[in-house]
Amino acid sequence: MRVINDYTCTSCKVTEEHFVENETQTVTCRQCGEPATKKRNVPNFSLPGNDPAGFPTAADKWVKKREQKIREEKKHDH
Repeated sequence: MRVINDYTCTSCKVTEEHFVENETQTVTCRQCGEPATKKRNVPNFSLPGNDPAGFPTAADKWVKKREQKIREEKKHDH
């Protein structure tokens, strides 16, 4: 199966995309002709309000504490 992978040159450090077989670990750098090795690409995404591990963020905790404080203040006002 052919895929687009990123490869970084071991000599000039340029990173380029190559359309290759998925198993291809090394290609020739288009800039200098030296070997370029496959970069490990990890998907980088996050859902709003969550950290990558799925735990509440500091902002979520702050909102929850603030809502509790507002409820307590309303009880004391009445």
